[in-house]
Amino acid sequence: MKIKVRVADPAGNITVFVMTPVAREKYPAISRQILAKKELKGEQVGFVERTDQDRFRMEMMGGEFCGNASRSFAYLLSMLSGQKLQEMEVEVSGSEKLLNAVVDRTEGTSQVEMPLPKEIMVLETETGETYPMVVFDGICHVIVEGEPRKGEFVENILKKAKEICPCGAWGIMFLKGDYMTPAVYVESTDSLVWESSCGSGSMAAAVYLSQREGDGEYFYTLYQPGGEIRAAVSKKTGEIVRCTMGGPVRISQEMELEIEDNEVDII
Repeated sequence: MKIKVRVADPAGNITVFVMTPVAREKYPAISRQILAKKELKGEQVGFVERTDQDRFRMEMMGGEFCGNASRSFAYLLSMLSGQKLQEMEVEVSGSEKLLNAVVDRTEGTSQVEMPLPKEIMVLETETGETYPMVVFDGICHVIVEGEPRKGEFVENILKKAKEICPCGAWGIMFLKGDYMTPAVYVESTDSLVWESSCGSGSMAAAVYLSQREGDGEYFYTLYQPGGEIRAAVSKKTGEIVRCTMGGPVRISQEMELEIEDNEVDII
């Protein structure tokens, strides 16, 4: 069975968009097949849907929120419309409201409004270490200052994060100065990916860093293995009132992939 896809590159966080409508219950199985195709270098999969209102919507492979995929989706919609500079609203999984986006295809950039953080929790490990965890609808991110740590450390952090923030997707953002190394686990596909960049994780890091600041607008550039992401936080009367995140995006032409017949129902 063949499906049509496009491959997006937002700062190296390769996202494969499935353009062919397929049954939603098949998303995890299809995503596993796509992620197994090493030539695509995919780190995540998003499914382009049409709503009852005849507008496009994006559903991530595990129903999670993803900032890089959201801004790439806006860029894709701009490509399909033929416009070079466009402001729009995008509907994506993990966000309860439509998100504002600004696409500039002359510059090759896309910026998207991000959901506001619900809270900043404190995650305490079994050994007594504590780390801040920024909670968004659809994903929670733990901020760990210092060099990346793998193996048992990641397993323990994820185990604890799942217990205190049951949302289906969790990230660990290793932050050293303005350099960030992201690791993201998605429950439905049982996938832990050391991502080239992470949009929602960048936003979480910016929210964490802005705790030290008073009212105003604060801009952070976070350098990651696949490129840089720019995040902004606006604060008023001590509260975060607006979050945005953006940077460069590239999207391929449409291509066909062969998927095992028992894994996909075309609708």
